[in-house]
Formats: sequence, structure tokens, C-alpha cells
Amino acid sequence: MFSTLSQLILQETGYDISNDSTYVELYRLHYPSIFDMTDTDEISILNKEVINYIGGIILQKIKTPSNIHQESEDKKTEESIQIPEKKSIVNIYSIHREKNSLNRFNFNIQLKEINNFRPISITLLKEQNSLFSNDTIFLRFNDTDNIAFKFKSKNTLGNDEYYTYECITDDKIEYKDIVHIEILNYLLMTPCTKRDIFKIKKYKDIKYEKDKYTCLEIKDNNFSMNQEIGLLNKDKEYMKSVFSKHIIDDYILVEKIDLKDIKYILKMNQNISIQILV
Repeated sequence: MFSTLSQLILQETGYDISNDSTYVELYRLHYPSIFDMTDTDEISILNKEVINYIGGIILQKIKTPSNIHQESEDKKTEESIQIPEKKSIVNIYSIHREKNSLNRFNFNIQLKEINNFRPISITLLKEQNSLFSNDTIFLRFNDTDNIAFKFKSKNTLGNDEYYTYECITDDKIEYKDIVHIEILNYLLMTPCTKRDIFKIKKYKDIKYEKDKYTCLEIKDNNFSMNQEIGLLNKDKEYMKSVFSKHIIDDYILVEKIDLKDIKYILKMNQNISIQILV
């Protein structure tokens, strides 16, 4: 079927994808989703969906100038030798998101120093959701660019497992000041719509089992003992971390601390790291 699709793409654009590893990989990644989206075993219908869905993705990529970096040999010989532009790796952390963000899987982040970047990898906590049901996930940047990432490695830290995925393309993301990032499963669906920041209802300093603590009242929380807790101010900006010492129903006991400017908390082990090249 890929050869048929390649011929159609060639007729439409004049570009031969049959031996292009980028498009071969894109076809391989998206092909299984056709069976999830189409409730039939009829070959003709499935093939039509392949052409419409995967063909549409490939056409969009070919027709987007930032995604194609092929130059003619004549143009290359005419260009003078240039010193390669210096690049550096920067980490984006979901904990640094803007206060109007939904959660760690759907957030806005401010990156003022640069105006474009190339995604490299993403590392995140293994959780019970649909994101981890396939070895491929997608990152959507600015509501338009769906970039595929493939599973690379797994690391264990204490009781937590962290999965790292690598970007399989060389796409460059253009933006101005704010980047909107969505982390999606292999079907391009969000794995979680719940908020992951908890508001502190009340707090007070107490004495428990002869030790002094600051007690936080957090309704319907699912924190655990000895868990790192991020403290956020009224603008949901990360300020510092503490560790939970005791959990009693809706009450979390942490080391005695001044919480005057602290309004929210979150789980630090859920912080997502995205590496980019700038």
C-alpha cells in the first residue's frame, strides 16, 4: 500500500517519498491507527482511509516549507562556506508553565529568549493512562504541529519509572514568546483532562508525636508518605519543595515552614522534561 501512496504523492507534489526514511517511518507509525479509527475489515475501505488520513499528513508535511530541507546541488555549489550556527540544548519543564495551563499534559510556557527550536526528547513519569499503551506518542505545538516521538529508554528512581521518548523528525517549531504544548497518545488524544495542582484550603503549625510540623488541608488528595511536594504562589509559580512526613485523610504534614505566600501544591515527580535544540 505504501508504494501506491508514494505514486499518488509523486503525482500530486512531484516529490518521491518511496525511499525517504522520514516518510517511511511516518507511514509505519500511523498505519496501526487506521484499524482503530475504522470499524471494518474491508480492504478497499481501509486502503481509502490510508490514502485520506496518512496521505493527508504526508502532504501537509511536504507542503510546509519548514519541514523540507532539500536543496539542489547547483544551489549548494553557489553558496559560500558558512560557519555553522552554534546550538545549545535547553530543558522545558512543565512545572514552569503559565497559570492558565490545564495540567502537565496541556500547558503554555514562556520562552522569550528564542523564537524557534527543534524538539529532541521528552521524559515523563510512567502513569496509568493511555499515553503508555503504545511506543509512540505525539507532542502538539501551538495547536498545529503534531510531532512524533518514539520510546527510547526507561529509568527507575525509587518507586517511580520514567520513560524517555526521542523525536523522529527534524521539524523546527516557530513561535513568539509563548508556546502551547500538548502531550498526546498515539491516536492524538489527550491522556488526562484533570487538573494536577491542589489548592491549600487551610494550614497551621501543629505538634504531632512530639515533633513540630506544618499541616496542610488538601481536599481529596492522593499524596503519599515521603513524597516531594512543590509549593506554588498565588500565580501558580514554583517557589520551593518540601517532603510529606505524614498523611492523615485530607491532611498532609510537612516540616515546619512559613507558608505565607504559598497557595497551591503539586507532585514534583510528575514534572515533565522536554529537551529542545535552540
